[in-house]
Amino acid sequence: MKKREDYGDCTGKCAICTVNLWSSSADKPVIWPCNIEGCPYEHPSQQNRRASIFETSQTGSGLAQIDF
Repeated sequence: MKKREDYGDCTGKCAICTVNLWSSSADKPVIWPCNIEGCPYEHPSQQNRRASIFETSQTGSGLAQIDF
């Protein structure tokens, strides 16, 4: 079983997205991104950055094509 990360003490919540703020990160969120417009902790250019990352092949799996 993986050990749970220790982020220190919860020091509050973000007024926009209610994600916890932690003492280990200078009273900022540890988990990113929240992708909520107007987030005071996340720069607008970082918003939705995972939407442009392809985690699977656009052409499909070669093994899946052999199976069918």
